[in-house]
Amino acid sequence: MLYLATAFLGGLTTAIASNVDTIAGATGTTPLLAACLAFFFVVSVALYLYRDSVATMLKPAPKKLNWKPRQLVKEVDGRDENTPDAWIKRDPSLIRLTGRHPFNCEPPLKDLMDAGFITPTRIHFVRNHGKVPKISYENHRVSVVGLVNKPLNLTMDEIVSLPSHEFPLTFPCAGNRRKEENMVKKGLGFSWGAAAHATSVWKGVRLSTVLKKAGVKEGAKFVCFRGPLKELPKGKDGSYGTSIAIDRAMQDNWDVILAYEQNGQPLSPDHGFPLRIIIPGFIGGRMVKWLSHIEVSDKESQNHFHFYDNRVLPSEVTAEKANAEDWWHNPDFIINDINIQSAIRSPEHAEVVTSEPGSYTVKGYAYGGGGRKIIRCEVSIDLGVTWIPAKIQRFEEEWYKRHGRTQANFDSRGRHWCWVHWSVELEKKVLCGSPEIRCRAWDSDHNTQPLHISWNVMGMLNNSCYRLRIHPCQDAKGNDAVWFEVPTLAGPQPGGWMVPDDEVRPAAMYASLGGVDPRKVPDQKYSLEQIRAINNTTSQKLLVIDNLVFDCSEVLRSEPPLGIHIRIGGTTKNQDFCGLSREQERLLTSKYQGGKLPCCGSFSG
Repeated sequence: MLYLATAFLGGLTTAIASNVDTIAGATGTTPLLAACLAFFFVVSVALYLYRDSVATMLKPAPKKLNWKPRQLVKEVDGRDENTPDAWIKRDPSLIRLTGRHPFNCEPPLKDLMDAGFITPTRIHFVRNHGKVPKISYENHRVSVVGLVNKPLNLTMDEIVSLPSHEFPLTFPCAGNRRKEENMVKKGLGFSWGAAAHATSVWKGVRLSTVLKKAGVKEGAKFVCFRGPLKELPKGKDGSYGTSIAIDRAMQDNWDVILAYEQNGQPLSPDHGFPLRIIIPGFIGGRMVKWLSHIEVSDKESQNHFHFYDNRVLPSEVTAEKANAEDWWHNPDFIINDINIQSAIRSPEHAEVVTSEPGSYTVKGYAYGGGGRKIIRCEVSIDLGVTWIPAKIQRFEEEWYKRHGRTQANFDSRGRHWCWVHWSVELEKKVLCGSPEIRCRAWDSDHNTQPLHISWNVMGMLNNSCYRLRIHPCQDAKGNDAVWFEVPTLAGPQPGGWMVPDDEVRPAAMYASLGGVDPRKVPDQKYSLEQIRAINNTTSQKLLVIDNLVFDCSEVLRSEPPLGIHIRIGGTTKNQDFCGLSREQERLLTSKYQGGKLPCCGSFSG
């Protein structure tokens, strides 16, 4: 085509050049002006014929990414030192839910919502089952096998060179708000709060593109994924794996991709560098990180984690019953699509509001699964008798418009992948006279949230109405006011109306330190001068923690320098090593839980 266009332009130019005088006579102009007009005519024709080439030349050069694991902050958190993940730099503001290792965390809910539509990658929640594998971009390969005509062994360069797809997506851990379930009855999972979800812009190649390249054979029903072999201690091959139905994988409007970028940069180690699967509308547990292997099959994944994780069993099924009667392999109880969810960001826990004239803005979030649209958010301040509609702030459509994606946006696909924020103005006097605030959301299929928790042994998919209790008090000036209490705080944090503070704080603080019951502190009292004298003249090293004196000689060889920050991590053994058998909990707690610190007495100042 370009050859014909070039030949045509050459002939046109020659014809015009040899007939300038004739053109000038016909147009009533001078030969010079006729030549100029002819020149502009030829240039216009050339631009039209070469429009695609010109557009390519004018298009900005694609950004060059440094294909190394992306570090999100500048320094390694001290809690990661002497762990297998000591090479990864993590944001210290994240709330750790399983002690030092493995890394499972979420941000404070206020930080998550205040960041806006797109979650900064550094505060994206993380779910790791073990250590993070060290994988190089250059050496990584992804195999595509099974019921395919042409098995593939793709390099990262080959994957990145395929046509890409980019879009924003919200997804949660299926255990979001699990701590509330654990307060009803302790299950198998650790205590997620209400911020175990995030929204990122993901970029990668459609899974359907890769499967079409391999050629899917008849009889295929599932696409199975797994990460690296020998990554984890459980399962036959030590990998984390799962699967999705073949129709979900092959239809472009489901947007399933092999992602290599998050928020415009290569993936970070905690989020799957160099490649992970992204399945919009699904729980995070199906989105395998460090993706290494894809198998097209006539049966679902047989991976250990596909069966023994991310299930909602009936409330009467305990862990012992599930194991004895093999409830894990019943396909009816698998979790794929997200259920509808909402929670309250403002008021915060322990926030005080006076009853003076004026209004207060109650704020929160909502999201749904399966591409269903959030159509309604509402709050109740009279125990659910009446409901007040909230104003919904939507971000997804604006993102597509800003990025010039009006033809392929979510409306034309009928899919809504992202969260919304909501708000409602309430009079302070009315709010201060109410017993609680509760919220709920509705989706386009008219699903909504139940009032009560439906407990299940894995603590999954808790989407009961989120409820803040309101307590009368006085502010610092003696004015009538109220303070708000959330149901729980994430992880080992004490507080929340479902978790009496006087029960949780001693357990979280003293059990994790290996200390003593606070009611049995020795009578000995130590002054600052006595502690310094002992530390400087003897082998014993004393440390003051919350006005109690602990002997840390087995942990510290010398008194720490003045001003140094010592992180005291750990929770009760049930929270640190939840999901394991009681014997494993006991052994791991004894082995890893930060030393045994005998309590010597109290600090007198």
